[in-house]
Amino acid sequence: MRNISPLQTMKPIFPLCLALLLCLASTTLAQENGELGRMWTFENPPLAYLEKEYGFKPDQKWLDSLRLGSLRVCGEDVLTSFGSASFVSPSGLIMTSTRCVRDAVTATRKRDLKIINTGFVAAAMEDEFRLQTWQDGWLSVAQLGKITNVTEKVNKGVLPADNEVQIKEKREANKQTILNAARKADPKLVPQIVSLYQGVIFQLYQYRVYNDVRLVVLPHVQTAHFGGDPDNLTYPRHSIDFAFLRVYEDGKPADTTKHYFKWKSGGALRDELVCVSGNPGTTSRLFTQAQLEIERDLRIPMKIERLTISLHNSKDPSSPAQSGEYDPENPSASWASIRTSILREENDLKAAHGNLQGLEDAKLMAQKTAAEKAFRARVMADKLLAEQYGDLFDQIGSMAKARQLHEVRAPFHSTGGHPLLDIAVDIVRLCDPTETEKHRKQARKNLEAWAGGTIQLNYGFRVACVDHFVLARNWLPKDDPYFSKVLGGKSGEEFVDAIDPPESRRLPSWIGYPEQREALVKSGWKAIQESEETTIVAARELIILIRKHEKIGEELIATKEALGAKVGRALLACYGTKVSPDATMTLRFTDGVVRGFPSNGTIAPYRTTFYGLYARNAEFDNEYPFNLPKIWRGRRDKIDMTKSVNFVSTNDITGGNEGSVVVNKELEVVGVVVDGNIESLHNDFVFRDDVPRAVSAHVDGIMEALVKIYDAHRVAKELTGK
Repeated sequence: MRNISPLQTMKPIFPLCLALLLCLASTTLAQENGELGRMWTFENPPLAYLEKEYGFKPDQKWLDSLRLGSLRVCGEDVLTSFGSASFVSPSGLIMTSTRCVRDAVTATRKRDLKIINTGFVAAAMEDEFRLQTWQDGWLSVAQLGKITNVTEKVNKGVLPADNEVQIKEKREANKQTILNAARKADPKLVPQIVSLYQGVIFQLYQYRVYNDVRLVVLPHVQTAHFGGDPDNLTYPRHSIDFAFLRVYEDGKPADTTKHYFKWKSGGALRDELVCVSGNPGTTSRLFTQAQLEIERDLRIPMKIERLTISLHNSKDPSSPAQSGEYDPENPSASWASIRTSILREENDLKAAHGNLQGLEDAKLMAQKTAAEKAFRARVMADKLLAEQYGDLFDQIGSMAKARQLHEVRAPFHSTGGHPLLDIAVDIVRLCDPTETEKHRKQARKNLEAWAGGTIQLNYGFRVACVDHFVLARNWLPKDDPYFSKVLGGKSGEEFVDAIDPPESRRLPSWIGYPEQREALVKSGWKAIQESEETTIVAARELIILIRKHEKIGEELIATKEALGAKVGRALLACYGTKVSPDATMTLRFTDGVVRGFPSNGTIAPYRTTFYGLYARNAEFDNEYPFNLPKIWRGRRDKIDMTKSVNFVSTNDITGGNEGSVVVNKELEVVGVVVDGNIESLHNDFVFRDDVPRAVSAHVDGIMEALVKIYDAHRVAKELTGK
């Protein structure tokens, strides 16, 4: 493939873009039928479109208030996102979804896991307790405080003659310079560089981070996920899914008087405009047909296989992690400890099936094909654009074929996550004189983390590693060197027994002892080459495959980024800057209306009520996963059965939007996003809003639960001021 420079024609492109905007861009949704959706950035709001569509034109104060009241739920590494949230009181009170904090609760209260089954209400502020994560320190929330366009700085020094790898290296170096400068100039803000339109525009986002986040209210996980996997990602739904947290500064509730959303009792009406503000994860709407075929034929089926096996293991009653079947009235501690991971895996698996179903839907893909043809036709209709981008889609097709060959092998030419094999690979990389300094440095860092430690693995690591080898045999050719060289002709179980013998369940294996690891490293490269220890032999062979894929992978990523940027520039030239960029797990807002949809030959209502919750519970004889906790059944007569539980709207959301605030034009809270319906899952690739819907918990349902089930009058008063 010839070298491609995304900046070869940068100077003529952007003036052309601006000129075309005047004649091509309109206030309607860009692209032929709005396939790119409505995930708007705050730095480029579609004001003309909003005014034409709804008669509503928000001013900068409105946009700033929406942005500053919205939050990302994260760990101490702000760039890892667990979902979305929002300020809902002047005293640092935060509203989010149960699924955004349930893992943090299990990480914090490892010895008090009944909280997952029974819920939690802090009777007073002194009872609110700080949350931590499993692997990333304290639970935190991040507020997007500043936005700066740094496109020119990111592209500084990139030359037309540079190839894809050189462009990527220069950009990465420039990004690091920008980040360092931002940290120095604003040490209290955490910086992030965000790529939009696949690398056409770069924004510097800077966050104010609150890392003292405490739990205030958590409902029963069973009512938050009422209906379990069968009802998940469906609608009508009856999920009492919310959670309240509070941020503290200097040991006191944070003062958020300037930026919070007021409670709107009654919520939103049918066909009312509502906006969702949150952090959608990733979408692939700018992918071409060739790129989507990789998702359909390779990446998603692989993901489904992995999740299916993992979920089976999690639910296996014979597993040491389990202790019998789930009893909804007397859940065991062991079940509570893994229940949140089971819920996450069930959700991911169902979502993956929905994604695959969308990509296999002929009608939907015909819409994608038509949009791509129309895009290409616009490019070819303009002489200059045709010269610049005429062969772009053919180049992407060639790259996609190379990626398919690479991605079917690279995930399996690995350690499978087995810690002993990971260590062996690090020993080889550290001592091999031909290794790059970059990888040698990382290997040294990894080994230092294990220094002096005796490694004894549990049942879970063994099962996960065996599963990796099973999947490898499903996808790799029979004569692949992974089987003959790395595994030495053994089956997955035989290989795991060889590197982690059954007797090591009581005693560590050879490489599990720090003295033997350190002695091998000190003895040098020759000793490692001559070692007959099974793990080291496997690592020597595996590193050959790993290095090959690292090189190919780096080249393919660079090529993908370069071609993606060209697609983005061509798109902006054809449709204008009112095109919504793909989601990047950063803050966006999206418009929509509260509205039901046609479903199963009838109409799904725009809202559900407590009548439906209790009816579904009765229709399934209170059996899991449609059971309700005793307090919910015992206090049924106190509930106003006409109050709304969930509602649906046409807002454009995806994974990561869980916990996002839903507001009306007056910036009043009307709900919190739970997730989407099953029909919305294909929106990751092609957006439509005829049937796809965002599903949210209604403010009235939340308030009924707070007051009449959980006796959380303190929190209810803080929300409503009454």
